[in-house]
Amino acid sequence: MLIALLAVLGVDLVVIVVLLAAVLARRRWVSRRPGAFKGAIRVVEGQVPGLGGKWRRGYGRWVRDVLVWEKAPFLFRSEFVLADEVAGPARTAEPGEVKRLGKSVTVVFLAVEGGARIAVAVASGAREAAVGPFAAHGRRARRT
Repeated sequence: MLIALLAVLGVDLVVIVVLLAAVLARRRWVSRRPGAFKGAIRVVEGQVPGLGGKWRRGYGRWVRDVLVWEKAPFLFRSEFVLADEVAGPARTAEPGEVKRLGKSVTVVFLAVEGGARIAVAVASGAREAAVGPFAAHGRRARRT
């Protein structure tokens, strides 16, 4: 029905297929980057440009002490979050708090530049990837 509606509006089927292929190729490329993890992110305290107070899904990866967050659904927008340290112990998410990450979800809290705090939710197996450089260096990142 959607394809018929787009055809009536004058959108060619080839354009739809090319757009869909581009989105799927981008998702595959982002998810296979070294250190990439699937999760959700939200701001707990303060303000972080590009992020809000609601859980937003996407993919993250660490580049030194900068969290690069690719926003779902199209993964064409990236947000860069400069993290200072882990801001408390990780906890297990309550049932229904974060959707589409599996049954066992871990929430990690990070202090970021400007005094704000963010929460990153990941499947429990990806906790080390979500903590990033802070897992190897203790609680605080080394600035060089």
